[in-house]
Amino acid sequence: MKLKRLILVVAGLVLALSLALVGLFASAFWSNAPLPQTADLPGGARLVKDGIVAFFVLPAGGRSVALVDCGNDKEAKLVLAELARRNAGPGDVKAIFLTHGHGDHTAGCRRFPRAEVIALAPDVGLAAGTEPGRGLLSRFFRNGPDKAVKVTRVVQDGETVHVGELAVRVFAIPGHTAGSAAYLAGGVLYLGDSATDRKDGTLGGAPGVFSDSSEQNHASLRALWRRLQQEKLDVEVLAPAHSAPQRGTAALERFAASGS
Repeated sequence: MKLKRLILVVAGLVLALSLALVGLFASAFWSNAPLPQTADLPGGARLVKDGIVAFFVLPAGGRSVALVDCGNDKEAKLVLAELARRNAGPGDVKAIFLTHGHGDHTAGCRRFPRAEVIALAPDVGLAAGTEPGRGLLSRFFRNGPDKAVKVTRVVQDGETVHVGELAVRVFAIPGHTAGSAAYLAGGVLYLGDSATDRKDGTLGGAPGVFSDSSEQNHASLRALWRRLQQEKLDVEVLAPAHSAPQRGTAALERFAASGS
């Protein structure tokens, strides 16, 4: 009887923990505007949904492309399919811009060994799997060998990276992770997990349970808006990684004004 009771208690605890984790995941994403399967973006770029996350393919002249993140599939099947649609192949991926080092953004990178892998310095270890995250949940995970990737070029805030005919502006927006970055190219501001487009048309910050610091994340988004205004940078579309893209910058402006 004692053994049976112990088994029931353990099973109950496992079930309760599982339900709690499901609740945390659901609360992080339920309000997001759903990702489309694909979406054409300004500058000839394209969003492709890979499970719960998006990666982005940006033309760089001829058949050459750059990626913003590379999806959650270690076989990169959807990346390869998008390349084939463009009559391109793995060797035509010249650069991969990581918005941050979490595994659902790095898993497909290993399929493109000739590409330069670009990130901010604080996320090099996270991408390589030598460091875990620091969020409430992400601290318990680190990239395994199937999702780890070596950053081959470290960039800095404010830098502009040229890949063929493509120019990509780098913005450091720490908070979700220490090395979270936004990239502006062709009128699209790629935000990774640092912002989410909500169903009601507002903009939210990164999911707190997966983030190093929600306070820092929100401050970074407010500072990003100020820089866009000060430098008079043209942004046609906001493109988060876990929610639908949004036309214009009104939602980011409202977020910055609200002091969220």
